[in-house]
Amino acid sequence: MSSTPHPEDHADGVTIRPAVLDDAEALGQLHVDSWDESYAHLVPEKVRADREEHLAERIEVWREMVALHDRTLVAEAPEGLVGFAGAGEPDELGLPLLALYVRAHWWGTGLGHLLFEATIGGAPSYLWVLEPNKRAIRFYENHGYHPDGAFEQAEEGLHIRMVRP
Repeated sequence: MSSTPHPEDHADGVTIRPAVLDDAEALGQLHVDSWDESYAHLVPEKVRADREEHLAERIEVWREMVALHDRTLVAEAPEGLVGFAGAGEPDELGLPLLALYVRAHWWGTGLGHLLFEATIGGAPSYLWVLEPNKRAIRFYENHGYHPDGAFEQAEEGLHIRMVRP
């Protein structure tokens, strides 16, 4: 992350803070829900349904991830967790943005930008994005990313790599 995160209160009562073990269950559900909202018309229903069916395993993965490293931030509103972002360890391409999801009713509020800035800031970075997800691609282009020609096929579709020097 760009710096050691400290809880910060933002407009609309949202706090961005590091994830803790007690967030694992809510993170698992948020991950499934926000993934479904983001990809409802972009990936086959079977792929989305499979993620919901394996929610318990996803929650366990979140427990392990939060316990092992501190690179996940959550956005917490009065109704609970409404977004999260995570980065990996820096490598030759920069800081990898591993995830950035916000519940659909928070789209367009600036929350994604706040999570992005708290996680990546101005660092050189890269990410993988589902190619038909034009909304996400525009968001990342607005933050200085561009496709570098690398791609990979996954169950849910074609992912393209975007980089920001």
